[in-house]
Amino acid sequence: MQWVFLVGDQSLSFDCLLKMQFPENIQIIRNREQLEIRWPDHDYVIFEPFSQAEMQLDFEPEEFEAYLRQIPFSHPKWMMLKYNNIAVLSAILREPDFPADVLIDCDGVNLGLDKILDPGRIIGTEMPKV
Repeated sequence: MQWVFLVGDQSLSFDCLLKMQFPENIQIIRNREQLEIRWPDHDYVIFEPFSQAEMQLDFEPEEFEAYLRQIPFSHPKWMMLKYNNIAVLSAILREPDFPADVLIDCDGVNLGLDKILDPGRIIGTEMPKV
């Protein structure tokens, strides 16, 4: 399993994601803690809300402040998007109904998403020295 973080404003929710089309999916499971989409051949994605406190755990305090300066939202919301196939992730990000104002944090890994998204929507996690 791999993951990226979706970063949005207060409108980032399961409801806004469910407005998307998930072509050829065979099952959508939603509960309070996650939204899971399954496809044939055992492909899946799982969206899970992630709190600011959980995000901060992976950073030194000054690093987290620098990270927040990269985010254009005054009160950002995060979702972890877990996936098992990069092709499924790419298809979701290409969906016309994927929220246009959501940023993608690849947790420092170059997934080649700049080929399908405006690079300005991809957050780098290499923090400048403060």
